[in-house]
Amino acid sequence: MTAIEGRVWLFGDDVNTDVIHPPAFYSLDPDKVRRGLFHGYDPDLQPSLRPGDVLVAGRNFGCGSSRETSIRSIRLNEVGAIVAVDFARIFFRNATNNGLPCLTFADAGDLARLRQGQRITVDPDTAVLHTEDGSVPLTPPGAFVRRIWSAGGLLELLAPG
Repeated sequence: MTAIEGRVWLFGDDVNTDVIHPPAFYSLDPDKVRRGLFHGYDPDLQPSLRPGDVLVAGRNFGCGSSRETSIRSIRLNEVGAIVAVDFARIFFRNATNNGLPCLTFADAGDLARLRQGQRITVDPDTAVLHTEDGSVPLTPPGAFVRRIWSAGGLLELLAPG
């Protein structure tokens, strides 16, 4: 998997899936789903995202419902990865199944080293986040999870051919 380069979008703890993608933006229309990302939290955030940007958060990112609309919206906005202290289990599994890299800090205290808007590079294969100030170790994901991410999601990994 190639390294992901982008800007940091910093969040706190317990970022709920309804905050990530509010129910008012549930739709089959991809553009409506894309526009809903963090709309209730900060309506100016989604239009400011660039491909490869990285969401960085504290504990329990993705708590709340098991609906995949939040992950779909993140993917439609071309977010490169999410790095957090930890994730809600079902969010992590849904994200992985959809090919969205979610990595955790090896040391939760390293979250304090990152700043809003800072340019970073995340290497999912080596589990390292690079900043202009140095490297931040991440917890290495398992080989099967990395294979799913590299394939672009579980369905792509299982596709014949």
